[in-house]
Amino acid sequence: MNKEEMIKNSEALIQWLDQKIDGLNVPSDERTRLAGACLDMALEHQKAMVLLVAKKLFGSAFALARLIFEAYVRGVWLQLCASEQEIQNFKNDKLEKNFSTLIREIEICEGFNNGILSEAKKANYAAMNSFTHSGYLQAVRRNTENTIEPNYTEEELTELVNMENAIGMLSALQITLLAGENALAIEMLEKSKIISRM
Repeated sequence: MNKEEMIKNSEALIQWLDQKIDGLNVPSDERTRLAGACLDMALEHQKAMVLLVAKKLFGSAFALARLIFEAYVRGVWLQLCASEQEIQNFKNDKLEKNFSTLIREIEICEGFNNGILSEAKKANYAAMNSFTHSGYLQAVRRNTENTIEPNYTEEELTELVNMENAIGMLSALQITLLAGENALAIEMLEKSKIISRM
């Protein structure tokens, strides 16, 4: 699949997700609103990444990879794991838990105990940090033999787009669960199986 097809498929997925979750009623308690806000931020990052790839602003798209992953994890953690005191700490930007701890706590929960989040972090987090903080992995992809300009492979772009689509789908799925829309959650799971085979 070429870059234009990837963008078109991602845009179609984003529209489908928006249609499914727009207008869902979620509880208005603090935990749910904070979790939903993080998940919504992940969905916004997904949209931004697609726009950036479409405009060939690849470095900025890669810089968002860590942010979309962290927004999703924080949303799930707030939804499923945070104590009332931790919610207050989060509200004051004083959460004294590192990202690995958030993932460990999530992976105790049913549906997350397969270790996929910790595996994703182990495999990708160092690279995500390098891209976000203009480290070597970002800098080296701004060089060709004769010029300084974006130089990302189609394979790297495909990997990025697949990752953001997966996290976007997972974020929307969590929002449907916040809203108690179990039938819609099942529909999203089925859609994710189709997407993963593309």
